[in-house]
Amino acid sequence: MKQFEENRRYAFSIGIVILFCAASIFALNYASIRILSAIRAFANVESEYSKGQKEATRSLISYLDSADSYYFRKFEDEIAIPIGDSLARVGLLEGAGKEVIKSGFLQARNQSADIDDMIWLFNNFRQVSYFKDIVNEWSAADRYIAELHQIGKSVRRENVLQTLTPESRKKYVEQIEINNSRTSYHQRAFAGILGEAFRVITSMLLYLNVLFILVILGSAGWFVSELIGQLVVSQRLIRHQNLAKDEFMSIASHELKTPITSMKASMQILERRTNSSADFSTMRPFVSNANKQVNRLTDLVNELLDVTRIQSGKLVLDNKMTALHELVKETVGDIQHISHHRYTIQELPQAMVIADSRRIQQVMVNLLSNAAKFSPGSTDIVIGMEKEQDTVKFYVRDFGIGIPQTKIPLIFERFYRVEENGNVVQGLGLGLYICSGIVKSHNGMIGADSILGEGSTFWFSLPLAKVTESALIR
Repeated sequence: MKQFEENRRYAFSIGIVILFCAASIFALNYASIRILSAIRAFANVESEYSKGQKEATRSLISYLDSADSYYFRKFEDEIAIPIGDSLARVGLLEGAGKEVIKSGFLQARNQSADIDDMIWLFNNFRQVSYFKDIVNEWSAADRYIAELHQIGKSVRRENVLQTLTPESRKKYVEQIEINNSRTSYHQRAFAGILGEAFRVITSMLLYLNVLFILVILGSAGWFVSELIGQLVVSQRLIRHQNLAKDEFMSIASHELKTPITSMKASMQILERRTNSSADFSTMRPFVSNANKQVNRLTDLVNELLDVTRIQSGKLVLDNKMTALHELVKETVGDIQHISHHRYTIQELPQAMVIADSRRIQQVMVNLLSNAAKFSPGSTDIVIGMEKEQDTVKFYVRDFGIGIPQTKIPLIFERFYRVEENGNVVQGLGLGLYICSGIVKSHNGMIGADSILGEGSTFWFSLPLAKVTESALIR
């Protein structure tokens, strides 16, 4: 329970860290997208501002040269772009209403969808050094835009009054060129600072994202490491508990075997006495039943002993050259005398194997007994053998209740019992586990195929022994 609470505390702590980092990454990326979008919008401001100033300058010079009102109207249209940006900047600095700022940016041909992000960026980062420098350059350029606008008004007035002389025209051209040069200087400075800010902010956001991701990965890695450590400790504890359990089963089985053997001998003597004397005839059923229960107890103890031997790798085999086909005939003949089922041998090719005949017979008896137990509504059981390349396969087929496909992989596990359709069979669920251990100790394989409601086929295969044909006939 204490370990469970510690695991919960670890999981909760790591979950909080990961949740915090994930929320931070989400907020950071949201801010990143908004910042980068606003910087892109300000870059567009600079571009439109510059184009408007350049076009206004060219149009004003063309107006000076031609006195064509078209060029002055174009001058006014183009100069309105940087003037709109100027109005928006002043509104931002003075905390004007959003509509005033938006009106200025729209006059400057900025996208309506970008204006909210631009206002947000300005309000939240106006004290950052980069942004202060940008605003300073913007303000300086605006002074020259105002000067250019004033020059345009003067040119228009003199042109209308027809007081524009070649000397004054030349003077205006020089002023316009100087103004253009100075405005361009601040425009380039604005663009350069904006580009540098973009690079720094992009790098910073990248580093922060990487940092948070590393924190999440580190936290997850630490948690996984702790979890693996706990699993290793738990597996070690389970292994120790299983060893202790197996040792207890082994000791208990050995300790039980001696008194059970003594009880069995006594019950056999008592059974012979009651059978030979009419005076004890009323006791015969009780003695017979007691003797059966002692035999059953003996079988259970032997099963437990076999399990402990298999688990510890101490199952001793007396391997000899064995005629498997003869062993099948003998086993089926013995079990036929004590069963009401009809055992039919389909095919029985000659097959020699290197095996412990007593143990292999134990496997056959178990499979045959199980076929009878799980076929309450059928009396037919089919037995056979098949040769498959270098192996021989023994099978037992019944027509009983069958086994669900999902449970077939479990039936050879210790203590597992299949209980389907209300059919309950006595036993500890060790028989098939022991069969599997014996077959695998012979380098063989064991398995089952079944269809629910139609029956099952249990089989095992063993390597064929390499013998000459004459040896096989003998």
